[in-house]
Amino acid sequence: MKEKPNTLEEQSPPPQKGRRRSGSEGRMMMLQLFLCLTILLSVNYFAGNRQTVWDLSQNKDFTLSNQTRNLLQSSSFRARKNPVKIIAAVRRNSAHYPRVSNMLHAYERLSEGTIRVQLIDYVRDSDAAIAIADKYETAFVEDTIIIDALPSLTQSTKAETPERTEEEMRKAHIRFIAVQDMLVFSSDQRRGRRVIGYRDEDQITASLRRALEGAPRRMYFLADKSQIAGSEEDAPWSFLSRTFASLNIEIAPFRISGLDRIPDDAAGIALVAPRFDLNAQEMAVLREYWKRPKASLLVVMDPTRKEQPPNIRAFLREHGVTPRAVRLSTAKGSQRTFDIPATFTNAAAVGDLGNASTMFEGATSSLELRENAEDLELRQILPLALITASESVIAQPLDGTALLPGPHYLAASVSRGNERNEQTAESTSRMIIVANKDFLRPRSRQKEHIDFLRNTSNWLIGREELSGIGPKPIRYYKLLLSSQKVSFVNKLNLFFVPGLFLLISLSIWNARRS
Repeated sequence: MKEKPNTLEEQSPPPQKGRRRSGSEGRMMMLQLFLCLTILLSVNYFAGNRQTVWDLSQNKDFTLSNQTRNLLQSSSFRARKNPVKIIAAVRRNSAHYPRVSNMLHAYERLSEGTIRVQLIDYVRDSDAAIAIADKYETAFVEDTIIIDALPSLTQSTKAETPERTEEEMRKAHIRFIAVQDMLVFSSDQRRGRRVIGYRDEDQITASLRRALEGAPRRMYFLADKSQIAGSEEDAPWSFLSRTFASLNIEIAPFRISGLDRIPDDAAGIALVAPRFDLNAQEMAVLREYWKRPKASLLVVMDPTRKEQPPNIRAFLREHGVTPRAVRLSTAKGSQRTFDIPATFTNAAAVGDLGNASTMFEGATSSLELRENAEDLELRQILPLALITASESVIAQPLDGTALLPGPHYLAASVSRGNERNEQTAESTSRMIIVANKDFLRPRSRQKEHIDFLRNTSNWLIGREELSGIGPKPIRYYKLLLSSQKVSFVNKLNLFFVPGLFLLISLSIWNARRS
């Protein structure tokens, strides 16, 4: 007798593997969503508390310069008890608002708490604007940036401080910058006056330095012995005064003839392209100043003169630097040009410009240096080369004699005193000598020349920690495209790029479905 099959067992469905699989996939999807949410929240938390900005431009046009970074990390900020306030009264609908706000927030990030930025729209938030305007005794009729670096005063100090002194402190430590002054304009007949760039970092850094230090240091310019002129726009005198003003140094014309002593408030003496020599009495005044602690001299020679002023030349020669009566040039085939390629040395006076190359145009002579001379070491005088001409440069004496061999130095520094000793390093006297005066003119001026003048000036007055490559202006450039190229770019943005992402999403959806 045959046994009947168990119909119940045969008809019973197989184990539900599909349901178990779908259940495990669901749990896995929930885990993935939880992990994605955790990662998203973590990224937002770290982005809000630890902000980092990457500048992907080729020339790092949106990164603060080394000079600004050195200022924000200097002891002037670290020694403060209260942070510096920067109030930007800028309209939100202004075309310059994004640039100004991003720039100020970059200052705030790099200062690590020593700067606090406040942005205010003085049109929409009129109540807060009126309160700020009353506090700083101003009126917002245009976009303005206020830098408040007033030192912290206790109640007892305020009671002891006269009203006039408090007003002077406000004028010294509070600075106002008009956004209009930070713009670079260009004029043409077709489009008129238009904005082509920004000088915002240069203006903000200079105002920060002036607000921190208060009263500017004074450098006297020997106007009765120097020759600096120019009728063109941005002439040498305006360039010098503007550059020194950005370093919180006031350059003041001064007549040494008939004086018995240089004023005690002199942070330095500038002698540019001397056309008249100093007599015996004037040289005695200059030597008396040079013997003081922290004395500084800036000497720019005139290479077009066949003979330099004898007393000035003898003074420089005593300190290991002798101006040569030569004319530097380079040969291009059968032609001679006076564009001199040069390289900055690694001396401390040039800051971050070490090993950088530049070009000096116009008349240029050379300097003879007596480095490591025993008689100079005994007198604690140290001359160092700052700029060296290229090996291809030819030095032709002005009297027509044979060519002089290299190396040819275009600038040098001299320090008098023991700079290696920390106790006496701050009291040393310093001097800068440059054998080219045309680098002050706008047509011959390079970006490296501006940084060189700033760095050497900081070194002269003992602020080498603030030296560095300075800010560079941001400029707009017009991209000329034909109508066909513009049409292709529009189609690429409107159709091809969205279509590519659509195809990628469809392929992913199809793969997950199968």
